Amino acid sequence: MSDLHLNFSAQPNEQPGDDDAREARHQVLATLLGAYADSELPAETSSQIDAHLLGCARCRREVQMHAAVRERLSHEPAVLASAALRDRIVRQIAASSPPVTSTADTARSGVAWWRSSQAQFAGMTVLLLSSALFGIERVRTPLVPRTAPIATVSAATVPLFTQILDDYRRVTSGDLPGRARDLDAVRAAVPFPVQPMQGPAVRLLAAWNTDLAGEPAAVLAYRWGDRLVLEYLIAEPTFFRHPGMRAPLAAGRVITASSGAQGLLAWAAPESGAVLVGDVAPSELVALRVGGVAR
Repeated sequence: MSDLHLNFSAQPNEQPGDDDAREARHQVLATLLGAYADSELPAETSSQIDAHLLGCARCRREVQMHAAVRERLSHEPAVLASAALRDRIVRQIAASSPPVTSTADTARSGVAWWRSSQAQFAGMTVLLLSSALFGIERVRTPLVPRTAPIATVSAATVPLFTQILDDYRRVTSGDLPGRARDLDAVRAAVPFPVQPMQGPAVRLLAAWNTDLAGEPAAVLAYRWGDRLVLEYLIAEPTFFRHPGMRAPLAAGRVITASSGAQGLLAWAAPESGAVLVGDVAPSELVALRVGGVAR
């Protein structure tokens, strides 16, 4: 199944009061929840459902129900076929004539098996090399040191934080503008590295480009447990422009701030600066960035 044919977001010509259209899309998505709970969907389709579940309690309950049923069934004993059924199958196999194959057919089968084995070996080699390279890339991902001192500032005093908060509130009021598979396009649009966070409780939902005060930025959206967190990556000149950012970072600190329900965490990344923002406390963002593990 490909998610290219799925569209769960609002349609361009849909009126805000068009409940029937929204419910119809919701029903289409609901038919996929069982496959989602069993991890049978493509990654991009799963990401779309991840984003939907953040704001839909009804579908979250449905997924929980599927998970509970699967867990219950996993403890059910296997039911063996009856002796009569097994005997009937054995008799039918014995009565069947074995296929006749020529020497040429046998040779062709051997060549096909060898080629298949070669292809599988090559595929496994590529997979192992990719895994090794991915592991190296993960090590290179800039993390906030566990012992990094923290500087807390007022979000209202740092223009960059104000711009990020405005953009965060605008984006999270509707559907996310990108998808996880857009990451390569996002990387190509900015002059600095873009490496998503990795962790057992963190999942990349979407990636897109935006601008902050006319400067290009990359945005990565994550599902962290049952919460949505955005990471903004900004070029160094913009990131370090304000003294409220420059002084603490130059001293090796990370910066936290809050504004209403939103918390922010900022740190220096290779050739850029990074800011995490979400409807969580700044201390939780520090825990996320240090270990990538939700509470």
